[in-house]
Amino acid sequence: MGQIMDACSYSYEGVADAFVVEARACERALLFAVDMSFRRIILEGDSLTIVKKLISGREDRSILKPISQNIRRIAGFLEEVSYRFFPKGVNGVAHTLASEWCRCRSSRCWVEEALASVENIVAEEWLAWL
Repeated sequence: MGQIMDACSYSYEGVADAFVVEARACERALLFAVDMSFRRIILEGDSLTIVKKLISGREDRSILKPISQNIRRIAGFLEEVSYRFFPKGVNGVAHTLASEWCRCRSSRCWVEEALASVENIVAEEWLAWL
C-alpha cells in the first residue's frame, strides 16, 4: 500500500563480496518481518543472482550457502515470501539509504517512518505503480 514499515542502513565490516551484503540484507528484512509478526511479505532486491538463488529452491553450493539456508529457515516462519528483482536504477529507496549511511557512517533504523527523501521516493514509486 506504499507505506514504510521499516527502513534501515547497516554496516557490514570486512565483507569484500557484494553478493554477501545483498544476502545479509535479505536475511535482516526477513528477521524484521518475523519480529513484526507479518504473515506475507515481498522482498525486493537489485541482485538478480541473489533473487534467483532464493526463488530456485535448489541447493546452494556457493559461498552464500549458510546465508541462503538461514534465509529459507526464517522464511519458513511466514505464510508467504515473494522475491522480486528490481534493477539498481529503479531502486531509489535503497540508493538513498546507502547514501545516508555514507553521510553519517553509522547503522540507523526508522520504524513506520523514514527520512523525508525516502518517504518522497516511496510515494512517487507507489503512484507510478498504481
